[in-house]
Amino acid sequence: MQKSCIFCDKPANDLILENDQAKAFYDLQPMSKGHLLIMPKGHYVTWFDVPEDVQVKVIELMNDAKKQLDKQYHPQGYQVFSHVGKAAGQTVFHAHIHLVPVY
Repeated sequence: MQKSCIFCDKPANDLILENDQAKAFYDLQPMSKGHLLIMPKGHYVTWFDVPEDVQVKVIELMNDAKKQLDKQYHPQGYQVFSHVGKAAGQTVFHAHIHLVPVY
């Protein structure tokens, strides 16, 4: 783990969902109501640095999060994306996926 990472240092009480390898919490600057960030618990800089077995756990958690958001907010659709590298707009260098409900 690097010296300081906002996602690694995130308080446990901010978590919305988790499994043994991944965690999810609300984005502090949401694009819409229910915007979640889903990421590995271990520190990896980009999605492509995450081992495949951990990627599977992140995707499983994203699917669980989508079910929860469906029940809670009833969105019409979703945007799913990840910025990979500074040139692509990545500002927090801990791999994560945005799950953004669309209304």
